[in-house]
Amino acid sequence: MFYSCGEKPKVSNPKFSITDDLEVEVSFDSLPKRIISLAPNITETLFAIGADSQIVGVTDFCDYPPEAKLKTKTGSYISPDYETISSLDPDLIIINVENVSNPNYQALKNLGMKLFVSKAGNVDEIFKMIKDFGTITGKYRGSDTLYARLKNEGAALRSEVKHDSLNYLILISISPLMTTNGKTFINDILKLAGVNNMYSDQSIDYPEVSYEDVLSRDPDYIIFPADTSDTEKTMKFTNEIRRQLNDTKAVKDNKIIVTDANTMFRPGPRIFDAVRRLKSKVNRVF
Repeated sequence: MFYSCGEKPKVSNPKFSITDDLEVEVSFDSLPKRIISLAPNITETLFAIGADSQIVGVTDFCDYPPEAKLKTKTGSYISPDYETISSLDPDLIIINVENVSNPNYQALKNLGMKLFVSKAGNVDEIFKMIKDFGTITGKYRGSDTLYARLKNEGAALRSEVKHDSLNYLILISISPLMTTNGKTFINDILKLAGVNNMYSDQSIDYPEVSYEDVLSRDPDYIIFPADTSDTEKTMKFTNEIRRQLNDTKAVKDNKIIVTDANTMFRPGPRIFDAVRRLKSKVNRVF
């Protein structure tokens, strides 16, 4: 069913169902008014479509937009505060898990919570998330506007892509040393920035790699997303990269690119901001 101009469906029956990213059909008797978000990208997207008034709880790491920090904290993704979650009496919890066997998913189910799983693993799934959240919250106009804007931004960036033949190592973490393959939203960011991910051929989405293997592949550039507001911590990690990968072309030529981790690692409304930031950093190094 399609609705024009972002209007809410004109139906007398408020009941509806929507299938989440685990292929579970979630039924609603009415639009949820008390939503808990258990991931920063979920929180950002709800705010971006204008559903912030329906959010009653977020994780400790939900810090964007700044207003998200004013919402009640419900623990971390790994260790949710079930007592606080229960006290907020949510009528929906939006969570990102790989399967229904996830311990947090099962624990929340056992508490009688209604769950909707959103797994935005690439750009197309980010667009799906935006549409899903518009349906769930009734914020069709905000969802449609955000969807259209990001579609236009993505098309413009794709038309500008110019790839080089150099090898880039993208670091997801330092300890353990972790990168990404060619199937993730982070790789989508790299591609749109014209960057060749030298581990795109890996079978695991976020594989751990050894320093020895990185040395043998000898990257021309190293991209390190970090908390750019914490210069001391960023410098510490950068120095560790230099020490461990001292014999690579990237370190020898001083081609370590530090970019903002929050935009790089959150599959949501700022995904193309991450592309533009990375492009500007890469162009600055040449």
